[in-house]
Amino acid sequence: MKIHETAFITCAYRASDPELSGDRYACLFGNELTDRWVRAVVGEVSPYEPFLHCLRNRHWLDTMEDYFRLHPGGVLVNWGAGFSMYPFLIDGKIDCLDVDQPDIVQYKKELLAGWVNEGRIPARKVHYLEADFRQEDHDSLLADVRQWIDGRPSFFVLEGVLYFLTAEVTDRLFKTLAAAQQPGDMLGCVSFLPEAADTEVQHRLDDFFDRNNLSGDTFSHQLLSTESYRQREGYRLTDHQDYCTLSVRYAPQRAISDRKAILNENMYLLERI
Repeated sequence: MKIHETAFITCAYRASDPELSGDRYACLFGNELTDRWVRAVVGEVSPYEPFLHCLRNRHWLDTMEDYFRLHPGGVLVNWGAGFSMYPFLIDGKIDCLDVDQPDIVQYKKELLAGWVNEGRIPARKVHYLEADFRQEDHDSLLADVRQWIDGRPSFFVLEGVLYFLTAEVTDRLFKTLAAAQQPGDMLGCVSFLPEAADTEVQHRLDDFFDRNNLSGDTFSHQLLSTESYRQREGYRLTDHQDYCTLSVRYAPQRAISDRKAILNENMYLLERI
């Protein structure tokens, strides 16, 4: 498994309940290999994963829609965008930028262009930037993002990424994010808490990725404390949710109370100050 294959898996999760996830287009990325990976994760790691990822997508979709109602001239930048479809789910007037590794960007651009031509998805203003966050030099990346934003209000999303990065790369990336944003801009992040390391389900996830890492890609298993977000220079933590709180909000009939029974990712909303 390569890191980009996790993007296909996440799409399959979102497609499992489009009413809950709010993503009616994730199903377009479906394929037989991904279906096999999903069955493996559900069977070997946790049966909750599809449900949880639907909650995550819905949370960020609602959060960014709230932001763009207040900032209709704002822009969306998805860092490590994978195959997320937010640009096609939010207001079509919002300008969007996907930032990811070159192979993912090229593959996604070709697919989306074809689907637009076929009328399977609506035309949207989506721009793409190729980048590997693990590179030491972020200067050109920062310059490109700043130029594209051009002083407009911005909502940044960083999900499905931090687990795979080292602490050093993460610190460098957050400095780049802060330098690219202005006061009042928002940043949404997703990560696991350090205490997750003691849960059986987290051990199963780490082991699953390690056993199936056939490519040499980096699976760092990074865990971040809530306090680390409070201490991020240039940002103020404004909201903190996890899958348990989101399940109560969006699917109370399936509410989860045992945080140790699931891969409980935490969602953080930070404001640039």
